[in-house]
Amino acid sequence: MDTIIVTTESAIEKILERVIDRKFPKPEISEFENTFSINQVAKMLKRSHKKISDLVDAGTLKATPDRKIFESSIIEFNRKQ
Repeated sequence: MDTIIVTTESAIEKILERVIDRKFPKPEISEFENTFSINQVAKMLKRSHKKISDLVDAGTLKATPDRKIFESSIIEFNRKQ
């Protein structure tokens, strides 16, 4: 015999959010995380200024509003390469 469970959409959403948070924890970004200019990152990664700027524009490299690139984003990018 099957069991029928009656619930609400919001309860299901909360359960799914908890499961997703456990399976895919969000990396914590310190408010004091190091940031680097596009030129600094270009030199680090041995790429052109244009290439790094394009990666920031595409959202591949996460940056501040003044286009300083987060160190964690550089590390993540290197892992994928």
